[in-house]
Amino acid sequence: MKDLYPIDWTEQGHYLRSDAIQLDGCDSAVVGITESGELCYSYELLVDVFVTRDGMTYDESIEWVEFNIVSLLGYAKFTLIYTDL
Repeated sequence: MKDLYPIDWTEQGHYLRSDAIQLDGCDSAVVGITESGELCYSYELLVDVFVTRDGMTYDESIEWVEFNIVSLLGYAKFTLIYTDL
């Protein structure tokens, strides 16, 4: 997937764990890297990525993020934060 605002991982990649999860096409939702080397994504920015890039409605995007990303949290090496943008 094409990313809205891709990150140059050659510059930032050395901070990441080797097994850190990078959500394909969602660099614009990255808000930081945790001390343990995992990417930290904003829930609201993830929703915005799918609305803006993929043309989903707001409700479709929330459903997609909940089913496909939030459900991974117990297994994956990334952090998800909820903010009010």
